[in-house]
Amino acid sequence: MEKLKILRESFDFTQEHLADILGVKSKDINDWESNKSQPELKILRDYAVYFGTSVLDILSNGKISATTYWSPSKKEKIIDYFWGHIGILLCNSNNIKWYPITTATAQRIKQNLCSDGNIHDELFFIETLNNHYLIINTNLIKKISLIEDSSYAPKNWERIWDGDQGFGAEEYYNLIEEYFWDEEYFYENTSEEVQLVIKDLIEKNNFTKESVYDITHSINIYFSDNTSESILIGYDSKFVGTIMDIEFGVSRFCCFEDLNGEKHFISEENIGLIDIPLYLYKKQLQQIIDNE
Repeated sequence: MEKLKILRESFDFTQEHLADILGVKSKDINDWESNKSQPELKILRDYAVYFGTSVLDILSNGKISATTYWSPSKKEKIIDYFWGHIGILLCNSNNIKWYPITTATAQRIKQNLCSDGNIHDELFFIETLNNHYLIINTNLIKKISLIEDSSYAPKNWERIWDGDQGFGAEEYYNLIEEYFWDEEYFYENTSEEVQLVIKDLIEKNNFTKESVYDITHSINIYFSDNTSESILIGYDSKFVGTIMDIEFGVSRFCCFEDLNGEKHFISEENIGLIDIPLYLYKKQLQQIIDNE
């Protein structure tokens, strides 16, 4: 798995050093990086947690992996690291919503906003480092702000509930959900060290089974009149198809089906921001790709 080698070298670790951290042999590291064997899920999760990314990103060969680390020593194009935050100010609101983003995302936003094209005919699709997939309707927002992490926080800064960079790795959101909803699988496929971290996060944030499901399965829609709505969806929801319809302008309405089977048809003309759990989106998107 070449991605494992790229991650290791980006942070200047030798195979021996990483083997000590993961509690394996350096030969194992070499075999995994040269595709002679595959690490078990438990090890992949240790990789994801240690390098601030996710198992999904590690397994997506050829695609960029986002990490919550700031500026690794070696700038590999396939590794995208923490840069700072994007702030979104909706119409009829005075409160900016802040989200941590990567360097590539910040560059893409600046390029698009400063381009000569008609940005008001476009939607922004942004992945954040705290488990959000954002769809921003540039027609129905007041302002987009970008602030690098090395800058002073703005006066209207409100600390994100899960930290300035999320929990520290995208994989944590998956593991916290798994702890409550598939406990046996969690213990079988998660190292004792990571288990302790997850339990600590759950205790510090007073998580319950219901609150975690809300975090990992709620689509939050923010309208132009400063009202909002949360739609709780299941694993079998077809919301990825809805996102694709939005992206390609197939319909004026986006449709989300909730856990009760109610279908919500919402006019895109009234939506300023759609906020989707990123890990859930990635998992369902990967399932679609695997089935094709």
